[in-house]
Amino acid sequence: MRLVGRTRAGPHLRPRGATAESGFALLVALFATFMVGVALSLLALSLALRLRMARDEARGTALSALCDAAVAETLSGIAAGQVGGVGEHTFGSGTIGSEVQTVAAQHYRITATAHLGGRARAVLADVVRDVQGTRVVHWQRLPG
Repeated sequence: MRLVGRTRAGPHLRPRGATAESGFALLVALFATFMVGVALSLLALSLALRLRMARDEARGTALSALCDAAVAETLSGIAAGQVGGVGEHTFGSGTIGSEVQTVAAQHYRITATAHLGGRARAVLADVVRDVQGTRVVHWQRLPG
């Protein structure tokens, strides 16, 4: 090893090229830190996206359950002879309501709505009331 830059005191002896090597090591360390930061950012983005999807799925499931509750409440009213529907009211963590249209004698169409967390869902159910009881013969989720 060849020493360059000797001084009279002697403690400042450096091997040739040490400055360039320490600069390269700093560059590699900064690049590795940058890559770790990018990887962690991508991981955080992926987790945030999955969390949002899970939250939306849970909210959709709760909205479906609320719509089912509105249809069930209206069905019980129709079975008891009350065909006016159910006014919008608080139920669980959201609100539900329904409207009933008479299609024919003992044939009704229920439009049930549910609201939860700023989102809404509506379903349409055709109901028949006869000697077999009150039953849903057709059900569909309305778009929107």
